[in-house]
Amino acid sequence: MPTAPARAPRRTLLTVAVAGLLLGALQALPEAWLQVLRYERGAVLQGELWRLWTGHLVHLGWTHWALNALGLLVCVLLADAPPAPRVLLRQVAVLALGISLLFVLLLPGLAHYVGLSGVLYGLFLLALWPGVRRLDPVSIAALCTIAAWLGAQLIRGPDRHEEALVGGNIIVQAHVFGLACAALMLAAPQRLRSWRHDRAGC
Repeated sequence: MPTAPARAPRRTLLTVAVAGLLLGALQALPEAWLQVLRYERGAVLQGELWRLWTGHLVHLGWTHWALNALGLLVCVLLADAPPAPRVLLRQVAVLALGISLLFVLLLPGLAHYVGLSGVLYGLFLLALWPGVRRLDPVSIAALCTIAAWLGAQLIRGPDRHEEALVGGNIIVQAHVFGLACAALMLAAPQRLRSWRHDRAGC
């Protein structure tokens, strides 16, 4: 019989809370510092490789930060089997790198980017997929909702009200790339995806 999804362990929720606070601390940095951290294609090509990761950790403003921090919390709460904190951090690092490299390769016209939303799309797929495989209705409904929202963005373009709320343009390709990178992580050979079995409490 299918087993019920595990509750997010306290240390995983604590990790999410600390991550949200750290993202908030980054957002509080002076604007000049934020410019150094955001993804900038030209700077990356000149060797400033840290931007491949840090660009996903800074935001357009406080509303943008709050929405992404809330999204991270919801992702962990919906997870079929919440990952251990170190695994969650590893997933974020891999997704951020993959999305940024796809920016460089496939979006030469994207001069700069900030925000965690692309990474969040990937995290949602990683979190919900085990539940989808065992036909959990909550996981299926959540993933279908995400897919429908992304489909609407691709067909009609980003929602103007959402862009006004976050204070800038929404790069839909980041969401697509996040899902694509997560799908590759799920499809990777077992020896390359040990994080799937490195669960909290194990």
